[in-house]
Amino acid sequence: MNAAVTAEPLLPLAASVAPGSTGSAAIDGVGTDSGSSAALAPCAAVTWRAGVNYPLGTVVLYTPNGLYYKVVQVAGNGSDGTTPTISTWYWAQTTCALPAAKKIVGGYYPNWTPSPVRIRDVNARYNLIYLFHAVPVGGSPGTTGAVTFSAPGNGRGAATNLKADIQYARSTQGRKIILSVGGAGNGMSFPNRTKSQTFVNSIASIYTQLGGIDGMDWNTFEADQRPDTAEMIWISLELKKRYPGFIISAPPAPWNQIDKEFCRAMVAAGAMDYAAPQYYDGPGLNDPAYVADNVKQWVSLLGANRVVVGFGISNAANYMSRDQAVSAWNQVKANHPDIRGGFNWQIHTDEEQGWVFANSVAPLINP
Repeated sequence: MNAAVTAEPLLPLAASVAPGSTGSAAIDGVGTDSGSSAALAPCAAVTWRAGVNYPLGTVVLYTPNGLYYKVVQVAGNGSDGTTPTISTWYWAQTTCALPAAKKIVGGYYPNWTPSPVRIRDVNARYNLIYLFHAVPVGGSPGTTGAVTFSAPGNGRGAATNLKADIQYARSTQGRKIILSVGGAGNGMSFPNRTKSQTFVNSIASIYTQLGGIDGMDWNTFEADQRPDTAEMIWISLELKKRYPGFIISAPPAPWNQIDKEFCRAMVAAGAMDYAAPQYYDGPGLNDPAYVADNVKQWVSLLGANRVVVGFGISNAANYMSRDQAVSAWNQVKANHPDIRGGFNWQIHTDEEQGWVFANSVAPLINP
């Protein structure tokens, strides 16, 4: 993933909300139920997943009908993996509201690290994790349209426990897990519907392989690879139809006009939830003044609630220091209180540095 060479989120649009809700969206997909939110008790709901045994008192959002249910009885290992609408012994319908939506605090989790932190042990301030990265079969720009995803190194058990840790992060920790496709030179083309359908099928296969994910991150248009916008809109909407609440994002190059037009078209078509311009790994991208000014352009294009700010804190050229990242976020937040959030490239570097992003920038994003 390289901001200097990647391309990726017209009109200001309202934030997405959970099915069956009318309030502001929360990072875990929980919004505010219909009616007065003041009449509803706040809760920490998670999205229901098949086969999970939830502890007593857990509140879940059941996306097929957009309603909330609470575990009121347990037997042995929790709710026994039952469906809320079928078992009235384990489950009782309830209401749920959140006082305010959480902003995104994302981090990229590359699979090339030999001994990465396990996903369940990533600093708790990260509420969204990008699995980086699925790559095209046959190399860029892809021969069939299919992509594959490989597990990270297993030095600390990240590979052995990958599926279990992803589901634990989603169902118990309330995090979002998003598959990033492309990046690091892996552009893709979608010249026809056959290739697009093959791509959708391969994402569905990875979804099953991992036990479920919460979205996909378009990182497939790089360098000279122009996006096939019409087909990418079709792909995104197909995935959203197949998986209710599925998030579609992209990390564009901040200055790139092609990227801007792609993201504008995707958002206008309802095919993208947010864009996250990458302010690192390119000349001048670590300058807080540039970040603040450039974010204004993206906000004007998409609306503040469709923009996430990409940070890279590292002791390397064109990456930010801790103080630069703090300054950049404070300026952006002052200009755009409704900005969607921020992400960090990459989680493994953050851990090596003592979680400087998680401990210094994330608390400013979600106080």
